Amino acid sequence: MNITFLGTGTSHGLPYIGCDCAVCTSSDPHNKRLRCSIIVEDDTSETRLLVDTSPDLRQQFLRAGISWLSAVLWTHSHNDHIIGLDDLRRITDEQGYLNGYANEATLEHLYRVFDYAFVPDRNHAGFPRLIAHTLRPLQTVTFGSFEITPIPIMHGRQEILAYRFNDGKSTFVYATDCSQIPEGSWEYMKNADVLVLDALRPEPHPTHFSLNQALEAIEKLQPKQALLTHFGHEMDHETISAQLPENVQLAFDTKTISL
Repeated sequence: MNITFLGTGTSHGLPYIGCDCAVCTSSDPHNKRLRCSIIVEDDTSETRLLVDTSPDLRQQFLRAGISWLSAVLWTHSHNDHIIGLDDLRRITDEQGYLNGYANEATLEHLYRVFDYAFVPDRNHAGFPRLIAHTLRPLQTVTFGSFEITPIPIMHGRQEILAYRFNDGKSTFVYATDCSQIPEGSWEYMKNADVLVLDALRPEPHPTHFSLNQALEAIEKLQPKQALLTHFGHEMDHETISAQLPENVQLAFDTKTISL
């Protein structure tokens, strides 16, 4: 299993527009962050899954050399995780309809914002062409070599999805925009080979884990390796990295992991 971080920034991206703080003006490339999305691939490159269609999707695909997909999954309906969907039209122009997976609430929102992307039997290019599949919490689906389990987590008052990917050899859990893990979800997130959690900033926030909250959750979940993502401009890469436990790292744009 191979994971590529296409973007690791908060909804503003980094740098923030009009901000002259030390992180936003930093020359460290690790502090240049597009909005969050990832690619998960099998080791034969026959299955390639995109998680979330960020506003920066075109730039992310060009940078990473992404020209085809097997499917796309969405964690939730906030703009910084969906609004790049239209950039999928270059993918579907070349390969036809693409399968898209999300919970019912997210799909309903996508139908309203991108009604033109879910039209069946469209036989010409120029539009994203998607086939929607509704995910039920904790009901595993199989795609290619992956068993994928959607895990409910809380993003403020909104229930969204984390994802557990298992290829029979290793397990990867991706949980961005998390502020609370419900009681019934902990067991599905435990003991992963790699766990990704958001850590927006050092100070508490109503809809995201703070740095300390993320570290406390990692200690309970006991992954072999953990990475943090979805950073605001309070999170300088070098400064925060020096404070982390040995098995925890900050993710950054273009970072890849092979399991």
